[in-house]
Amino acid sequence: MAATGCQDSTRPGSPLEPPPPVSADYVCGNGFDLENRHPSPVIIHYDVTGTAEEGELMLPARLDPATPSTTRLVTLQTGGLRVSYEGTELGLVDNQAAACPPPSDPKPKGEWADPFPWPVVAVHLHLLPDGKVLSWGAVGDPQVWDPATSAFAGAPSRTHLFCSGHAFLPDGRLLVAGGHISIDHGLPDANIFDPPTQSWTAIAPMSRGRWYPTNTTLTNGQILTLAGRDESGAEVDLPEVWTGDRWIALSGARRVLPYYPRTFAAPNGMVFYAGELKETAHLDPAGSGQWTPVASSNYGRRDYGSAVMYRPGEIMIVGGSDPPDGAPTNTAELIDLTAVVPAWRYTDPMTYARRHHNATLLPDGTVLVTGGTSSPGFSDAAGAVRASELWDPVTERWTTLASSRVTRVYHSTALLLPDARVLVAGSGDGAGLPRELNAEFYSPPYLFRGPQPWIRATSEVMSYGGSFYVETPDAGRAVRASLVRLGSVTHGFDQNQRFLQLTVRRAVGGLLLESPVTSDLAPPGDYLLFILTDDGVPSKGITIRLR
Repeated sequence: MAATGCQDSTRPGSPLEPPPPVSADYVCGNGFDLENRHPSPVIIHYDVTGTAEEGELMLPARLDPATPSTTRLVTLQTGGLRVSYEGTELGLVDNQAAACPPPSDPKPKGEWADPFPWPVVAVHLHLLPDGKVLSWGAVGDPQVWDPATSAFAGAPSRTHLFCSGHAFLPDGRLLVAGGHISIDHGLPDANIFDPPTQSWTAIAPMSRGRWYPTNTTLTNGQILTLAGRDESGAEVDLPEVWTGDRWIALSGARRVLPYYPRTFAAPNGMVFYAGELKETAHLDPAGSGQWTPVASSNYGRRDYGSAVMYRPGEIMIVGGSDPPDGAPTNTAELIDLTAVVPAWRYTDPMTYARRHHNATLLPDGTVLVTGGTSSPGFSDAAGAVRASELWDPVTERWTTLASSRVTRVYHSTALLLPDARVLVAGSGDGAGLPRELNAEFYSPPYLFRGPQPWIRATSEVMSYGGSFYVETPDAGRAVRASLVRLGSVTHGFDQNQRFLQLTVRRAVGGLLLESPVTSDLAPPGDYLLFILTDDGVPSKGITIRLR
């Protein structure tokens, strides 16, 4: 079914050339083709019958006198399409609910590129707001890699930062807590890395040293530091919060936790401890702090398992081993913190059991798992898993993808880049393993389904509870938008990354996106903003500061 619009050019006073004829045709799914035969662009308004969806779209000028421009519009809701422009209404175009052929998937398992040199073992790996990557290991100065030039630049620190914790402040600087004296002995040092100057500033030290702590950016922008071992090798049970000018000890929340706790800022303003222990809990950082039990996981302790918050308040913990150094598991569990009574439940297991793996959030909300070992023992490279796996939160199913070129076990890292590839590096600098002074790029299947849509933001700042405009010529096919917080990864856990999907409305020349209502859904700071087409192809991400 098609609808067209035109006006009678013979009326008195009408122009010599008729106004632009526009037509709309149904294609399949929720897709419609809009044609413009006029030599100038046309702005159309549309709505979808039986739904609240409406929007505006700019149709490019015709290509030549005989060839109209064609713009694909994929509606977000299912219903008939009504189009109007310049006071002219087209007839209703029915949505005939015809199935579309599946998108072409030339490389359904994705593709790994050849390894390339990296000057340190990337035990700690961070995406900076300008798109550069900061890393360090046990040996050598921290390094900043510029993907535009492939060059590395040293960024020496006065503190040996190996085995520290880290997360980004709301202004884009990286706060690093603790550091290395020797095995199981940590420094009380705290340092802040400034990306524009690529330099470090020492801030007030913590009350005790920390080796293997976790940093978590709170919903108010402050940073919580948990766990680790101090200068004498004793376990640190005292949480501390960096307020911006000093450390505050949470004396009411003393608790001994395993190395690098898997913690997340929760939608209720607290911090959720997801593991590695079986007993999970909320930590209220207000006042002197307080722990509240939440639920026990089903598998038990997940030593060196990985965890992600794949939607606000929804967390997956996957892999690991119980007891420590025992045989790893392939199981995965989910919890929804927004439920009346949150409880852990199993989801589909991975194909491979893993320990020392990384779980990375992708622009489409899926979770990529890379590396690790299936063998018992601390980190047996003989059982290394090179195949990557992808978990879809919609179907809750895993798909086995392509295999990496390099074994990545203890001290391996993985980081989502702005171009929607994943940088995988590290392994070694401990446990008697080879020092992997290299990195690899993994391109997920979505990068082979067609060209990436283009976007440009008119502002670098997104405010809570408002609308945010991005320019794109691909608005008609853009059906999703997401925010992915910049990654800060070590020891199988990203201490900074989280995912949030945004509501999309088409506007002239681009998209209007609804920003998160409160910081409880997305703590203040820097995020990668992506748009995705109906074929699931993400744009290149642009860094947006949420405040």
